[in-house]
Formats: sequence, structure tokens, C-alpha cells
Amino acid sequence: MVNAAYAVNAYTQTKVTTAYNPVDLIIMLYDGATDFLEKAATAIKMKEVVVKIKYIDKTMAIIEELLKALNFEVGGEIALNLQNLYLHMMRELVLANAKNDINKINHVISLLRNLREAWVQIRNQV
Repeated sequence: MVNAAYAVNAYTQTKVTTAYNPVDLIIMLYDGATDFLEKAATAIKMKEVVVKIKYIDKTMAIIEELLKALNFEVGGEIALNLQNLYLHMMRELVLANAKNDINKINHVISLLRNLREAWVQIRNQV
């Protein structure tokens, strides 16, 4: 029998490697980060510390990748603004993790959703 986690991982890997353009990948990263933060918020409510840490760490890894992908030569002020926003999100998540603060997690989710929507609009215009 096929391991369910393996099947999901294979599906996700295929989805990433066949994404049509970098904008689609960015949107997928925002979706993943949002999903992980929703799971972290649920873990806080359920007092599952290990699970909370796992999902906040996964989100932080996604934000770190988004930071690494910024191109300041091409993106200029927009890239700088995104850098500041990503760093703000990371600070908020550190505090959310330390204080089990669902409000901070929800704040970051809101920021990620707004950014996702902006990228969807960019994709649709191209």
C-alpha cells in the first residue's frame, strides 16, 4: 500500500516542478505558509506545543526562501518593501511562538493573503 504522506509529497513535488512561472510558485508559497499558520493556530488552541513549533518553523522557512528570492536590482523599492514586510512577519512569528499569540499569527496570515491576492492580480494581467 502507498504511504499517504509519500503520495502527498510526490503530488506537491510534481505541482511545484510543473508550475508555469515564478509567479505561480510565489502564490504556492503564500498558500503553504498560510496553511501552516492555520495549523499552528489550531495547535495553540489545542495546547500542542510541538505541533505549533513545527508549523511556525515551516512558515519561517518559506518566508526565508521568499527573502532569498528578492532581486533588489530589478525590484528596487518594491523588493525593499517586501524585505521589510517579510522581516516583520518573521518577528511577529517569533513573538507568536514565544507567547502562544494567535492574534499575531492571524496578523501574518492576513498579510500573506493580501500579498497572495496582489500576486494573483499580477499573474492575471500578464
